[in-house]
Amino acid sequence: MRYDNLSIRGKVAYIIMCFERYILLKYPHKDMTLVLKFMWNIVNDSDFIDNSAYKYMEIIPDYLYEAPDFDSLEMDYVTREEYNKFLELIPRPETDPEFNIIMHHIYDVAMLYAYTVVELNSQKIRNDIAEVDGILVKNKIELPDVKLIPSDSKEWDGWGNFINPYSLSMILKK
Repeated sequence: MRYDNLSIRGKVAYIIMCFERYILLKYPHKDMTLVLKFMWNIVNDSDFIDNSAYKYMEIIPDYLYEAPDFDSLEMDYVTREEYNKFLELIPRPETDPEFNIIMHHIYDVAMLYAYTVVELNSQKIRNDIAEVDGILVKNKIELPDVKLIPSDSKEWDGWGNFINPYSLSMILKK
């Protein structure tokens, strides 16, 4: 497949790039910078990939809307102020299931091989990316160019080098 040579970080970056294209179409007037920073932290050099993914998991719609308020959730990373901002930005899972699905796949690909040996082209990862691609195709959104992603599967036992989000993001600005 066209993304087989991408590392795990590269595959996560690809899905984030898909998410950016999706939100630009569906939510052009919302500033999703805060959401994107949580996403891109998974692949940049800010922390270990698993730590960043755990932080990010708290903003996936299924988790974010799991309880009626901040105090009822067990948030380890998201502050009350961020939580309130995320509620303004992130739609409920039932309101936009595709948004929720794409966000889940970012986490799923990042964490699939945490604490074990990477199997780069597993059927699970192929299915995750295929579902995200399908969402974009269904919505007539052009797929990102995987050749832009500088993270080869031969780097760091398949995890890949860190990725600078500013080199790939259509939304984040330095």
